[in-house]
Amino acid sequence: MNILIYRKIKRALLFLAGNIAAQGLAALSGLLLARWLSVSDYAIYSIVFTVMGAITVLTKGGVHLGFTAILGRTWPDMTRAAQAIQSVLRVRHMLSIFILPPVLLMSGTLLWQNGAPALLICLLLCLLVIFWWADMRTKVVDQILYFAHQTTRIQMLDTSLAAIRLLTIPALYVTGYLNVLTAVLLAALVAILRIRPIIMWIHKLLPAGAHTSNPSDLAEMKAGVRRQMPVEIFYVFQAQIVLFVLSYFATSTDVAGYGALSRITQLLLPFQAFMYAFCVPIFARSTSKQGTLLLGLVALASLPGIMLIGVAALQPSMLLWLIGPNYADLQQETLIAAAVAAFSSAAGTAWSLVAHRGLVRWSWLQIPIGLIWCVIASLIFNLGTIKGALLLQGGFSIGLIVAATMDFIRQPRTGSDLTN
Repeated sequence: MNILIYRKIKRALLFLAGNIAAQGLAALSGLLLARWLSVSDYAIYSIVFTVMGAITVLTKGGVHLGFTAILGRTWPDMTRAAQAIQSVLRVRHMLSIFILPPVLLMSGTLLWQNGAPALLICLLLCLLVIFWWADMRTKVVDQILYFAHQTTRIQMLDTSLAAIRLLTIPALYVTGYLNVLTAVLLAALVAILRIRPIIMWIHKLLPAGAHTSNPSDLAEMKAGVRRQMPVEIFYVFQAQIVLFVLSYFATSTDVAGYGALSRITQLLLPFQAFMYAFCVPIFARSTSKQGTLLLGLVALASLPGIMLIGVAALQPSMLLWLIGPNYADLQQETLIAAAVAAFSSAAGTAWSLVAHRGLVRWSWLQIPIGLIWCVIASLIFNLGTIKGALLLQGGFSIGLIVAATMDFIRQPRTGSDLTN
């Protein structure tokens, strides 16, 4: 037993170290783009970067929650895992038919509002479609590799791809080819390069032969979509409303500043990825003392955010140095951004742990709470500034905490100790 615990701790620490390296390389790439892209180009890049996240979130639409819950119940039955993969791919493709067109339309509107010419908008939208295709092939289904304890493989792949991207950006800059189009093209190429290894590793785990979707899996995932899709749409609305507010009531310079500050808050991403890879499977399979475990995991995940707030309060210039001289005057905004990131990270951790057990019945509460918050924020904050936009963004996490709490305390009782 002690050897098994030692191996788990060693694997977790190796993954965390590797993920810090991968996310560190990715963060450095983003910081170089903030320094070397013009303010107008970086405003456009920030919009495209946000839309890429929206595509991933919306085409998951609750499907990933059902997929993880099925794996948690049936693991290590590889036949059931293969059936679950077929189901998740099928449902994601159906979702994309309805999701992708309005997302692209919204993206084009934001890009036009921030001064992007028509030809550039068309090219960027094409790259977003390519990114969607690559995302469909690897995201969500790669969760099976985490269950199979192949986290090191994934981490080595992501680290290598992050290093390739980091080395390419200075090369583009030196040769004079670095601009918003090549930056987005590079991001799409990195997503494409991830496809072949992930698919190959997954196929090695699954039994040979063709597999079909399990009707019960499809039903569970579709039920998750019905419950979660309104919330996912509102989640994306939260990110987009900030960009819309800044685009219409401020300037592209403020959009660029907001995007640059988001690069600082991405310093928390390695720890969030660690939580997803290790804490989610642990909590998904837990059967007793779930309340204690939930609080412990959320507290653990909150520590990096608290440290970021401390640095932003004591040495904001240290963080601002990372994004370059164009944004050196955003000292107060840096502290607000760090606090918002820490609060959002803790709330997201709590919700993700609960939701990946298939408990998403109360997620709809985020919608009315978020809409009420929009009204309150518009009355008390100046939403035409970076400060106001950041505070608007941070308040949306209140609904996330309320929904996670309700889902956990109202989950079906199985006789185990759920609250101790």
